[in-house]
Amino acid sequence: MSSDVAAATEVMTVYMAMDGGLHHTRCNQRLSLHGQRAGLELDFYCLTCTESVTIPFCVLERIPVADSAC
Repeated sequence: MSSDVAAATEVMTVYMAMDGGLHHTRCNQRLSLHGQRAGLELDFYCLTCTESVTIPFCVLERIPVADSAC
């Protein structure tokens, strides 16, 4: 895979924290699950940024995991 393709497919909006929860990359706060849409996506909400975050099921396995230094 070329570096352009790898960068284009990288998940940048969220990361999996050491506590097992999904966190918003922008503010590093845990996201609140609000449900799913059409069986294709999960809907989350960031209370800090007051922003909806939608994650397709097909990218769940590509969500980066934070290391202990984060």
